[in-house]
Amino acid sequence: MAPTSDTVGQAAAMTLPYQSRPLSWRTGSEIVGLDLRASDQLGDTTIAALWQLLGERGILLFRGQAMDHDQHLAFTRRFGPLANTGLLGRHAPEGYPDIFTVTNIKKGGQRSETENAAQQWHSDQSFLPVPARASLLRCVHAPQFGGDTMFANMYQAYEAMSDGLKATLEPLRAWHTLFSTRSQRLSGRKAFSSVSPEELERMRGFAHPVIRTHSDTGRKTLYVSEQMVDHFDGWSVEDSAPLLEYLFALAVRPAHTYRHRWQPGDIIFWDNRCTMHYAPIDYDFDGMDSPANHRLMFRSTLA
Repeated sequence: MAPTSDTVGQAAAMTLPYQSRPLSWRTGSEIVGLDLRASDQLGDTTIAALWQLLGERGILLFRGQAMDHDQHLAFTRRFGPLANTGLLGRHAPEGYPDIFTVTNIKKGGQRSETENAAQQWHSDQSFLPVPARASLLRCVHAPQFGGDTMFANMYQAYEAMSDGLKATLEPLRAWHTLFSTRSQRLSGRKAFSSVSPEELERMRGFAHPVIRTHSDTGRKTLYVSEQMVDHFDGWSVEDSAPLLEYLFALAVRPAHTYRHRWQPGDIIFWDNRCTMHYAPIDYDFDGMDSPANHRLMFRSTLA
């Protein structure tokens, strides 16, 4: 189960077995001093404190974690049950249906559908009625240049808005879908080539509040993304577009973002309730088959 407010409060008053340091002004903290391979040995107080810090800072970075799939999943489960997307199967390592593979390495002469994953800003699974709480991405291979991931702080996006805009957005809901009109017209968006009717139905979308209150911190966040949001509920796509375009740009102002340069052994744990992420096309596509340009990542997701 996720840490309770009581355990979080206790954690704040005790000495913890790790150090944390900011990755940027408002977003992200690096955690030093923990071996995540032995997650069963991490006390409940430590888990509660990490969860609290995640909610406050949006992302946590752990370096030098040479974990296998079982250790990865064991650490994830310390924070709650895993998500079931219905879309993982064909991108999962054999025997690990709860892990999603992101790679540009060919298998059987074929490239993965995930080679260009996350090329638009989004929050994981926002198209579902109950979106993902958090995600963990583990780096096994990183290309020699590029392959970065960017994160946007949605607390900051909300705080940057005028009071009048906040009041306008407060009652609105936005329709999140993997088939948004923006996604379909932007370059780099790849269609899913082999999804079942059940998967298609899950991907069609759901309307969520534009302004959400984070369930742990109580802080308000902006909850729209360029990849997923098609229109405001009750508005046409055309009427929604000007305001949505403004909000998309506001959310990803440089001051609201952190850009991570991956190293093998990195794990980034991010909170989907208060961050978005994006993988820019910043590496050599023509040279992807060179081992120096291989990218291999594994993701787990909390329900």
